[in-house]
Amino acid sequence: MFDPQHVAGEQPDTWWWNPLSYVTDEVQAAKLAEHFASGSRAAGARTDAFFDSAGQDLLAGLLLAAAVDLRPITDVYRWLTRPTDDTPMRLVATAGFDLTADQLAGVIYAPDKQRGGIYGTAQQMASCLTNRQIAAWITPQGHHDPRRQLRAADFVQADGGTLYSLSKEGASTAGPLVTALTAAVAEAAEELASRSPGGRLDTPLVGVLDEAANVCRWRELPSLYSHFGSRGIVLMTILQSWSQGVDVWGESGMRKLWSASNIAVYGGGVKEREFLDTLATMIGDYDKTTRSVSVGKGHRNVTQQLTRERILDPADLAALPGGRAIIFASGARPTLIATQPWMTSPHATAVRASIAAHDPSRDHQPQEATR
Repeated sequence: MFDPQHVAGEQPDTWWWNPLSYVTDEVQAAKLAEHFASGSRAAGARTDAFFDSAGQDLLAGLLLAAAVDLRPITDVYRWLTRPTDDTPMRLVATAGFDLTADQLAGVIYAPDKQRGGIYGTAQQMASCLTNRQIAAWITPQGHHDPRRQLRAADFVQADGGTLYSLSKEGASTAGPLVTALTAAVAEAAEELASRSPGGRLDTPLVGVLDEAANVCRWRELPSLYSHFGSRGIVLMTILQSWSQGVDVWGESGMRKLWSASNIAVYGGGVKEREFLDTLATMIGDYDKTTRSVSVGKGHRNVTQQLTRERILDPADLAALPGGRAIIFASGARPTLIATQPWMTSPHATAVRASIAAHDPSRDHQPQEATR
């Protein structure tokens, strides 16, 4: 369990993960910087075309510098507080990344106001690194850290296993790190799949991205959805509303994500008219036969007329009752289903036992009450 913000009360006592292990070159450094940029930006926030892009590029260069010199990722934030320190530039130049070194030099030796704006923007993107609670999960504790280091490539090759990544919203969220870890595992699985028979994983990897728009803002997700599916990597993105997804991926990206999903589930509770209109259109119409009877001059005439009506209109979808959902699956008509809560499933006993075992109030109860 990766719990850098103490959501479930887990401590980094037995293992840690180094985000810089994901950075093998300037391309991976740019990806990691993008996770920091997306995860630290408030949903729907306006961006500056120059400073946001330049800040992200600066952060990528500093991440690469820390990675090639085997430094902890917290050194990146330390460099961001020292705009005139050219150590990162020299490190990447020594490692052979000359153009990245030139890019860093262009910022370090830029006019004061321009340099300050770029460094300040990058600082905001990497602000979660100042949290000591978070740092304990992603940096070594001393020169001879006895804890096991998680390596994404080893994890996906293991025989089974589940990784729970947790974070909160708000200031100094660990969302960028949750996104980076998710991407690292998915890409390691993709690499393993490319070496497997048929180009697919022998055992599929399932990634459940709950509250993705809040804590796992993976910008490239819509473009990767279909490709990952072909590799045996099954991703499930859970959102509260269509607008929530638009805030992260834009209208075009959200449509791409929706279209690339083989199965989409609507569970009710949405009040967005345009989205509900789209669902109503996808559900379609049904043929309704109406009869009319007329009587006149001793004759009785019966006429039948075929009309088409919506199966469910937006009002029906907005008021979808609890315990019901609509599934849109590729190659099948939309289907109304009854959901099965965990407390009525065959696993209910095991779930209750797990909840009781991890109840945080258990350790604070009187001794008599726990017997």
